[in-house]
Amino acid sequence: MGGPKRDPTVREMYTLRSVRLDPSGNMGDTSKSNRLAVGEIASQLGLGMVDSIANNKSNMMMDVSLSSFAGTDTPTNEEWNAEFQRVLSNMKKSGGAQLFSAEFSSVPSTKRLAEWIATKWAPAILRSYDIAGTRVGARPVYALQTGDDETTVEIVWQELVDFKSVTSGKMIINVNDDGITASRGAGNASDGYGRVSSMPLPGEEILIRRLADAASQAVEKGLAVKPQLKKAEKKAAAVKKEPVAAAVATASPTQPATSSSDGPGPRSSGARRSSERSRGRRKTSPPSSTDGGEP
Repeated sequence: MGGPKRDPTVREMYTLRSVRLDPSGNMGDTSKSNRLAVGEIASQLGLGMVDSIANNKSNMMMDVSLSSFAGTDTPTNEEWNAEFQRVLSNMKKSGGAQLFSAEFSSVPSTKRLAEWIATKWAPAILRSYDIAGTRVGARPVYALQTGDDETTVEIVWQELVDFKSVTSGKMIINVNDDGITASRGAGNASDGYGRVSSMPLPGEEILIRRLADAASQAVEKGLAVKPQLKKAEKKAAAVKKEPVAAAVATASPTQPATSSSDGPGPRSSGARRSSERSRGRRKTSPPSSTDGGEP
């Protein structure tokens, strides 16, 4: 075995600790699941610690998928409950075209976050091989920042029909003060794409997964603040404090009070200090006349 690496590599099970739950099939096959997070969610469900599932009166069957993203903080019990509650509320909605939602505690500048999504995040994703490698059918080609306050980003899908480029669909990303949402939009009505498609657009699942990663990046870059969930209030048992009697030390008249210097030790027990030992190498002295040697 060799020595340590110059640039050590940390395993993804320690760097991908942020999690997100979605209905199965929404995240596609490219999502990653940290096995530590899978084990934790299994223990949460097995111990009945998820209130969203325990209080589900509709008895709706939930088939969810877990995706892991960059982050070193493990989710708390409150965050697991919030994820299950969000998935449950999205599954109860019918007829909606909402694809993605992420909540933040606050967004310092919605315009700045939307600009980062339109100019930095989206172009990098659209140039990736997963998207740019599409050769047949519609695919997302560009993103632009729209709206009066410039807090909306549209990712446009285009398709070549009769040697003419037409807009067949959109993904509309709205940035607000407490999160971002993504929904599927209609294309160009004059070209016959005026209705919102009921089927996922090509490459849509890739953008959804990367958008979940973008939410984690926004927190790391300071463009958004991670939501602070309120911890469940626990009723602490009242502990009665018994009065503690103060012990007062008094000196006995028959026994003299000991001073601070009289304590356990070699001097107080009467032991003598050991004789001094010579330091270093011993030098031999010449024999004296009293030892019987020659003068």
